[in-house]
Amino acid sequence: MIDRIYLGDRTVKDITLSSWDKIVRIKIDCISRLKRGTEKWGFYDEEDLEDGYLVFSSVSNFQIIPPGAIPDDYIVDYSFEKTDSNESIFKIISGGMVPDRPGNRGECHIIIKYQESWLENSLAEKIDDTVN
Repeated sequence: MIDRIYLGDRTVKDITLSSWDKIVRIKIDCISRLKRGTEKWGFYDEEDLEDGYLVFSSVSNFQIIPPGAIPDDYIVDYSFEKTDSNESIFKIISGGMVPDRPGNRGECHIIIKYQESWLENSLAEKIDDTVN
């Protein structure tokens, strides 16, 4: 599911943290998904999720660097990495409001260590990736 996404030229719009449920939801203005069986986006848009969510559960670590930064701009880069344990790490770099910077603008890093992930549409409905 999340391994088929494309986030180039997309924007972080919202981050929601549910402490008790250990869930982090990141709202992106448009999440594109790669066509099944391909490794490159190729401007495929049939499965785009406007105002969709990247959702991470069983979160054991959540950071925004630098402290006090608020990601709210274009996504510069992102990556997924498996750890030796039953967890994965998602990293995203975007522009945002950064304290102690000229114009209060700069690069923000979001780092999430989690066990499960999925996509949701704009209505926060889980997307079943087994179809299509």
